Amino acid sequence: MAAVLVSAGRHPFTGTPRACRGDAVAIALGQRIVGDGLRIIHAGAIDEPALKDYLALGAGTIEVVATPNGYDTVRVLSGLLKDVDLVLAGGRAESGAGSGLFPYALAKALGRPVVANVLDVEIEGAEARVRQFLPKGRRRGVAVSLPAILAVHPLTQVRLGYAYARRLSGRIVAVSPAIDGQLGAGARESPWTVEQTSRRPVRLKAEEKRPAHERMRAAVISEAKGGVVAFEGTSVDKAQVVLNYLRNHRLIEF
Repeated sequence: MAAVLVSAGRHPFTGTPRACRGDAVAIALGQRIVGDGLRIIHAGAIDEPALKDYLALGAGTIEVVATPNGYDTVRVLSGLLKDVDLVLAGGRAESGAGSGLFPYALAKALGRPVVANVLDVEIEGAEARVRQFLPKGRRRGVAVSLPAILAVHPLTQVRLGYAYARRLSGRIVAVSPAIDGQLGAGARESPWTVEQTSRRPVRLKAEEKRPAHERMRAAVISEAKGGVVAFEGTSVDKAQVVLNYLRNHRLIEF
């Protein structure tokens, strides 16, 4: 049995509800692996407007589990997924700098291995053979025993097709949380919140002081970039080199 966890996606600039790209890719990959037997699960409100987009992308039926007061999302989902062999999710939700840790927290709660940046999966018996994304275009093959949790990379090669008819015909159903035991005195409130993403930081750029002819030449001819490499001296000396560079190019005013 396989399941995909979907979050309440938000546009990073406008905050408009939408399907999270990473979770939509996870649905497409899960359907490629198991076909129509895939479960789609969302922890939150049943009237979440972003869920309609997942229906349009082919989710079919979305199971929505509420998180009772005093129970966090990890505890609720770990009870619901304890009998599921393969759990897929996007690498991170579209909810600001605090996202990206949920697959690891869920794997810890269930006592299962987790693989991040998954591009493709093949199931062979009780084992999943994963192709994993690595920086600089590299790829790596990983074998992991089931049950396991896989965080799917957003660049996974899948075809996402949006159909308004599926948005109307799909179903969103409520399911009861399967939580073992009673809420103890040490339980904490859910730490997961939806927030607007912050603006991306602006990279500092040194003021260009070369003549126009040299700038044009640099644009058409590949040449080595100038700079200072501080190999010698203490950490204070090296920091002073960086500080002098920033002052000379008027990137700081102190």
